[in-house]
Amino acid sequence: MGHDKTVPDPPKYDRSRPLPSVELAYRNKLPNCPGKSCVGLLVTYPPYSSTPPHRHAGASVSAFVVEGAVLCKMNNEPTRVFEQGESWFEAPGCHHKVSDNNSLTESAKLLATFVVDTDVVEKGGIVALVEYDEEYRDIPH
Repeated sequence: MGHDKTVPDPPKYDRSRPLPSVELAYRNKLPNCPGKSCVGLLVTYPPYSSTPPHRHAGASVSAFVVEGAVLCKMNNEPTRVFEQGESWFEAPGCHHKVSDNNSLTESAKLLATFVVDTDVVEKGGIVALVEYDEEYRDIPH
């Protein structure tokens, strides 16, 4: 867990900022949890990049910062900075309101591990794991 570095809330999501890239790291069906899979996504944030507010398809998500620092606001909790080596958890239904690279000059990278219904990924692929808020659904994943 992190050191709980809270910061002021940033402005509303800015569509002009670059999006992070997402690649599949692993995907495994869980034999001890029928109907569930464990999916790992490597998320790479270029400098100043940001993800629109979103949820994660009913998944439980653990995130670990591999490099750099990520700015996060979940539900109505304070906005926090998570640095390399720190992690957080998102319960099913969590509203991830801010997910930004906290640097204008350095990249950031995290590994997100999802425990999700297998059919969500089989039907929709990895893009189905990130559900942008209604006003941002026109933005490509």
